[in-house]
Parts: sequence; structure tokens; C-alpha cells
Amino acid sequence: MSDNFYILNFAGLPSHLADPERSKVKIIPVPYEATVTYRKGTKEAPLAIIQASQNLELWDEELSVQPCEVGISTFPPLMCSSSSPGESCKKIYRYVKEIINPGEFYIFIGGEHTITSGIVKAFSESYSSLSVLQLDAHADLRNTYEGSFYNHACVMRRVQEYVSCFVQLGVRSLSREEARYIKENAIPYQSAIEVLKYDRWKELIREKLSDTVYLTIDVDVMDPSIVPSVGCPEPGGLDWYKILEIVRYVAECKRIVGVDIVELSPLPGIVAPDFLVARLIYKIIGYNFFLK
Repeated sequence: MSDNFYILNFAGLPSHLADPERSKVKIIPVPYEATVTYRKGTKEAPLAIIQASQNLELWDEELSVQPCEVGISTFPPLMCSSSSPGESCKKIYRYVKEIINPGEFYIFIGGEHTITSGIVKAFSESYSSLSVLQLDAHADLRNTYEGSFYNHACVMRRVQEYVSCFVQLGVRSLSREEARYIKENAIPYQSAIEVLKYDRWKELIREKLSDTVYLTIDVDVMDPSIVPSVGCPEPGGLDWYKILEIVRYVAECKRIVGVDIVELSPLPGIVAPDFLVARLIYKIIGYNFFLK
């Protein structure tokens, strides 16, 4: 992994705003890639996003604040072996369990979606009645895939073992078995086309999620016309403003305690998706600290 990780901080902040002792926000890169099934490259995403963030304007025109003033520190990358997904999830769990402080806000930059299960397990032991909001093109509800319980296609089945509830928004690609599982288990769910047409997603967030929410965003939830840099692109996704509307709504009516952004696979010479994800991270920080 490049040494750039150790000299770059998110948004290129001066030292007094990136001080880990004073910062309320902790950025943890997790460049893990082991079970990707189509286009690879998620391990390159954390560095690409952090590099893109160096070009952010720090003033948020929507909120009329500079979110970075709460302090944003960037950790060295959490490196995991690609040979054993199960062991990697355990390592991620132990790491997060060790660092988590309920007074701080954590954003994990993946890497593939598998990382979420270890992170959520640690959060569930620090926050009672934790729920999860999943923004994703795929259901990720297989019990096993390609012989593993810890494939990225199984992540929400593992997450379900640790939380009181989860809600899925933006899904538009799933197997027959996953569709049956959603129906039989009454999983709160709204497809991408439904999210774009109706506001029922607000009801699901208000009534199904607990007061304490972990947010997992697979960037393939967005339409590939704006984020082509993903491993499994699916047409018909959400746009930038719909994603912001959803995240802002969650921040207004719930307490977001942690976030991960996963499954970006940077494309050479195409920097717009990298910058989009960097901007999304910065918007999430603003919503979390300056709406209430």
C-alpha cells in the first residue's frame, strides 16, 4: 500500500483540524478486496477518495458552515489478508471494537462490502438496539456465495445477526432466493424505482429503524451514468440529490453513529466518481453535526 496514506489526510486539512486527539470525526481506510466477483479494484478506492478530497471546497453552501471545523482525522489503512474472508472480518471487528468511542463519529472507506459485517458487529456491542440503513443496488442477502459466508454478496445476512433491524433502499438486482427471503422475513425494503417515485422510504426510516443507526452505502446504489466506477454496475440507480435527500432525512430524525462507503472501483483517468464519494463523505459529516 502506498505511503501516501500516511502523509495525506482527508480534505487536506491543516494539522489543528486533523489532530486525532481533538477531531470528532475519524476516517478509517479499509482497502480490503477478496471476494469481488466481476470488475476488481475496490482496494484502490480509499486512496483515490482521499486524494480526490484534497480538492474539496470546505464551505458547505447548503448548510452555510465549514463541516471540517469539527475536526477530521485520517487513520492509517486497516490492512487485511485476502486469503481468508472470515479471518479478515474478525480482524476488522477486533480493530473497530478497540478504537470505538461513543463520543466520536466514524466513517470507514472501503474496499468491498464485506467489511461492513465486522464493523457492525463491533458497533452493535457498543450501541444497544442498533439498526442499519443499507443503500445498495444489490440485496446482498445470500447466506453463502462461492463457498463463503463472508462473500460481499452475503454481507447483509451477516449484519442481520447483530442488529435489531435493517432497511434496504435502492435495490434493483437480487436472486429469486433473496426475493423470497425478503418477503418471508418482512424485511423493510424499497426498490430504486420505488424510491424515485414515492416517499414511502421516509416512513420506513421513521418507523422501522431504531433511534441509533449505522449507515452503509454501496456506491453502486447510484446510477452508473454518474458512478460508472463500480464492480457490478446496475442501470436505473439513484442520483446525487436523492442520495443527499435520504442521508439528510436520516440525520434529521435519527442518530447516525457510523458510516461506511464501499465498492468504488476507480477507473484510470475518470476522477469524477472519486470526487463524488469524497464530497458525499463531507456532506454526511455536515448533516451529522449541523442539522440538530
